[in-house]
Amino acid sequence: MEFVIIGAAAILVVFLIAKLSQKKKLDLSALPPVFVVLDLETTGLDPDKHEIIEVGAIRVNRDSENHATFEALVTPKAKIQKKITELTGITQAMVDADGNELGETLRELMKFIGDYPLVAFNAKFDMAFLRNAAMTHNLEINNRVSCALEMARRAWPGRESYKQADLAKDGNLSTENTHRALGDCRRTVIIYSAAAN
Repeated sequence: MEFVIIGAAAILVVFLIAKLSQKKKLDLSALPPVFVVLDLETTGLDPDKHEIIEVGAIRVNRDSENHATFEALVTPKAKIQKKITELTGITQAMVDADGNELGETLRELMKFIGDYPLVAFNAKFDMAFLRNAAMTHNLEINNRVSCALEMARRAWPGRESYKQADLAKDGNLSTENTHRALGDCRRTVIIYSAAAN
């Protein structure tokens, strides 16, 4: 698990996405004072069959220039399939070398998120995996959850695509590390912040 402090860039880039909402100035006071954006990478789409292979989170302090991050690879019980590696860039060798046990990762993540509100880009997906995994380790996650995808649909109705990569492209955001947990978290911070206005 890795904890890092990132600078103001993650929040300041919010203004780049302003053209999506056709507003010249964004009011960050609409955001919770502290919230945690999280993202999971998994071996598939079904939380009852597939496994978490990476967890990323950013604890955003709305009124600060410093934001803590959490990043961990998770060693799955089953081997990572080629199509998942092609999508995420996460290989079996990576999780074998640097992966953590899921229970340990979840306990560290729960310390990191505390009782703060959670934000995920597709919250139904991420929270289904997270809650299912937590339950198997006798853990419980009861944080309030917001879905940045649903917020984007309300904020910018009529778009052809609400894929994170398309929203990022239209907001002149980096698409680097797409389908890696922390990279997706960084984009979600910006989309959520803009959509909240």
